[in-house]
Amino acid sequence: MRSEKVTLKSIIERGGIASGYSFRGKIKGSLNGNLRVIQLKDMENEYTSIGDTCIFIDEHSVKDKYFLKSGDILFISKGANNFASVFQPKDKIPSVASSVFYVIEVDPSKANPNYVAWYINQNLVQQYFQTNALGTYSLNINRETVENIPIQLPSLQMQEKIAKLAQLAQQEQYIYTQLKEKRNQLIEAQLLSSIN
Repeated sequence: MRSEKVTLKSIIERGGIASGYSFRGKIKGSLNGNLRVIQLKDMENEYTSIGDTCIFIDEHSVKDKYFLKSGDILFISKGANNFASVFQPKDKIPSVASSVFYVIEVDPSKANPNYVAWYINQNLVQQYFQTNALGTYSLNINRETVENIPIQLPSLQMQEKIAKLAQLAQQEQYIYTQLKEKRNQLIEAQLLSSIN
């Protein structure tokens, strides 16, 4: 079966694009916090994965309708890096995304969230954002623009294969970057010790 061109809104669950939680003022962490907050600064690997440095707050201050579910796509709607990543819980602690993100829930009978996130991160879609972004200094992608993201959609089986291959390539790139950093640190340490 050939792939078909669709818009994002045709493959999402009902009400499947929501803004992240809007905090009033600066987010203050709590030592005994039981709710993880994902912010822009927590994104790694060129904004395509969530790091381990998220802060925690008290859960009672946020309604559970904002809690992320496995497979939710976090899309960065503000600024110049409009990338997507898929939320996968690392533990049983509930998580919430800040308002810099749109939280997108795709219909699993139509699309694989890992494939959709990967596709959003491709140059073709990134150019679409540049054409449709609002604002001059601080870019902003509105809901309508997100709903109308053009997506080439192959079969679910092919989506899964592409998503797995893309994930492996990303892991390889991450390992390579880490090795390069460690090598540079080692060389720097050796050079410094040679002059002491």
